This record gives sequence, C-alpha cells and structure tokens, in this order.
Amino acid sequence: MLIPLHAAPLLRNVRRFFGGPASPAEIAFEQEVLCTSEDSELNPSVFLDGQIEKILGTPAESHLDAEIDHVLRRTVRSAPTIAYHIKDAVLLDGSIYAGRMRHVIGKKNAALSRKIVHLDTGAISSSAAGSTYFGHWLADDVLAYMLAERYSKPVCCSPNSSFEHRPLYAGIFGQDWTATDRAHIEHLILFQDFAQTSLKRHRQLELRRKILTQFEPAAGNYLIYLKRGNTGASRPVANEQEIIDELSRRGFTVLDIKTDSLDRILSHLVSAKIVVSVEGSQTYHGAYSLPPGSALLLLQPPGRFTATQRDWSENIGVRFGFVVGDQRENSTYFPLNDILKTMDLFFKDKA
Repeated sequence: MLIPLHAAPLLRNVRRFFGGPASPAEIAFEQEVLCTSEDSELNPSVFLDGQIEKILGTPAESHLDAEIDHVLRRTVRSAPTIAYHIKDAVLLDGSIYAGRMRHVIGKKNAALSRKIVHLDTGAISSSAAGSTYFGHWLADDVLAYMLAERYSKPVCCSPNSSFEHRPLYAGIFGQDWTATDRAHIEHLILFQDFAQTSLKRHRQLELRRKILTQFEPAAGNYLIYLKRGNTGASRPVANEQEIIDELSRRGFTVLDIKTDSLDRILSHLVSAKIVVSVEGSQTYHGAYSLPPGSALLLLQPPGRFTATQRDWSENIGVRFGFVVGDQRENSTYFPLNDILKTMDLFFKDKA
C-alpha cells in the first residue's frame, strides 16, 4: 500500500526511533556487485620539497591527515561498485526514504516541481555533492547516470545551483537530466560508485570518445593556463597576471572559464600537454578531455588544500601535481618560481 508522500519522513523517523538509522546496504533486498575491489599502484604526485609543510587546512568536509595521505599514497585499494536494490521507496524534495533509511541526494528547497510520479523501477543518478558542486556532478553523477540507465530511465533531482555548462555536457553525452523531485518508487536502485575502478575508467573513456567525436582538437600539443576568475566560490590569485604573463611568454594558451565557450575549452584540452589552474571545479573540465600522459598542476590555497582531482586524473592516466601558495589578506600568492620548477619536474619525468 502506498503511503502519502509527505508521511514518509515521519514514518522513517518512527522506525528510526525504534531501530536506529539504516544505510542502503542494511535495507537492500539485493546487493549487486558491479565491480569488485581492486588494488592499484599510483604515480607519485609531483611537488617541490617543502610544499606539504605549507598546507594549513582543508575544505570543511575533509581534514588535513586525510588529504595529506591522499596526495602521498602510492597504492590504493578501491571499494567495490555496488548496486543496492531497495523496495518501496519515496523520493521527496532531495531525500529518499525507505524503511529506516534517509538518503540525501539534494536540498529540500531546490525542488522545482510538486508533481508526484509513480515508478516501477528507478535508478538514482544524482548525489548530494553533485547537486551542490559542478565538479562532482561532472566527475561523479554523469558516470552514475551511465550505471542507472542500465536499469531504467535515470532518476535525477533538481540541482541546488544552476551550472552554466551542465546542459551543454548533457547534450554532448546524450543524457537527460530532467528533474524528478517527488516519486513513489517500487524498485529503487542506489549505487556505491565513489572509487576509481576499472569499471569507472571504462565509462570515463567512453565519455572521452564522445567528446573527441564532437570536438576537433586544436592544432598542436597545448600548454594551458585555465583561468577560474570569479566563477564559483571566490579563490583569487594575488599575482595571477604575473603568472599569465610569464606562462604566455613560454607558449601557454590562456582559457577563461567565464568568457570562453565550452567548445573552445574542450578543443584545446583534448590536445593539452599540461594544464595549470587554481584548485576548483573548473579543473573538472579535464575529467574526460585531457589525454593520457598529460599533466594537471593545481595551485592550492594553503587553507583549503584538497587532492580530490588526483582520483580521476590517475584513473585516466593524467599526472597530478600541485604548488601550495602563500596566504595574503584576501587572496593567495603563488611564487612564480615554484610553478616553473614544478612544471620542470613534470617535463623531466617525461624526458
């Protein structure tokens, strides 16, 4: 019997009171392993001596020890990719309820439609991180969509923010991200798909092939400076013009996320030799465009160091490196010499 949609949170809270909260693994009637755990060796991250000591903090959702381990480790055991099959679920304004489980895939106030639909089968492609951050949508949710469409038309929720390039990528990849914000789902499928596995690499390379069929590479092996500007969360670079001037003198092409078209950005990235950019979601434009053997050099503010881009870059054969800057009052200063020396390390490794 279908319960009223708005009763789902209350019913879940009653069940949780008596039995405690539950994870997808605990309430699934079937756990389908799509890819087993795998052991992988990683290329060393590229950075100068003394850079680790300059790291002062991380984004709020992480912590220092985890990020330092993330950037230094040379081996990794990936978690398996699992499809959790769950009966009688409700999707209500960014949350999925089933039994004692509440699984968040978006924000309540982001829901755009009050229409209630009934789905015999629904596989979820949205995630809480992907609904909030463009980089996670592009690197994670787009790949989850490819798993979801094996089972049904993927179920997507309204994003918390409007991402300018999201509809363009959806068209390139042939994906329909029309939102469903309220639904009864008889057979729900949720995915554990955060690890960089061979199954994920297969999907990453499939999307790269789609980009290559639609964007003719610009001539040459490009050296790229990817300018973030004032897009997304503020991350100003105190001496950005100095960096741009010197890199331009050395043959770099400057791509500006705010002013350049996605066509121009992708046509240069698909033939890039190295991309230099301040850490941020704009670097995820390389997740399916950068060629194997290229390099990604991130300029990292010392108070919000993160190595999440190392995951997808390693999985597609892109070397990862970083320079940690010096905090100024409202911006970060990156010593030009540190950038140039770190670039030399990349090119020395390839010599």
